[in-house]
Amino acid sequence: MQKKVLLVEDNEDDRDLVSFVLKSSRLNVELLTAENGEEGLALAFKHIPDLILMDMQLPVMDGWDAVPILRSDTRTESIPIVALTAQAKPEDKRKTKEIGCIEYMSKPIMPDELLALVKIYLQI
Repeated sequence: MQKKVLLVEDNEDDRDLVSFVLKSSRLNVELLTAENGEEGLALAFKHIPDLILMDMQLPVMDGWDAVPILRSDTRTESIPIVALTAQAKPEDKRKTKEIGCIEYMSKPIMPDELLALVKIYLQI
C-alpha cells in the first residue's frame, strides 16, 4: 500500500531535494507538496497523509500556526509531523515539540537523516 508524505516547504531547492531522496529510495511513497501553511492544511485535510514534513518559516501561514491546527483536528491529530527549520536553537527544538511535532530536523537537510526518519514514521 502506497504511503503519503506531505511536504510543506516554500524553498524550491528543499522541495526538489526531498523529492529526489524519496524517489531515489524506491520506497512506495507518494509525495504531496505545499508552499505555505494554508496549502498544507488544505492538502492534509483532503488527503490525510501518513507523515507531514513541515517547514516552520513559511509565507501566508507558517508552521508554528499550522501545526496546532493539525493537532486540534480529529482527522489529522495523530499524523506524525517532523519540523524542518533553519532555526537550530535548543528553544526552537523544544517549542516544536510543545506544539505537536514529534521530530525536529535542522536545515540544511541531510538526505540520509531524512530517509531514516521517513522510514521510521512510515514504518517501512
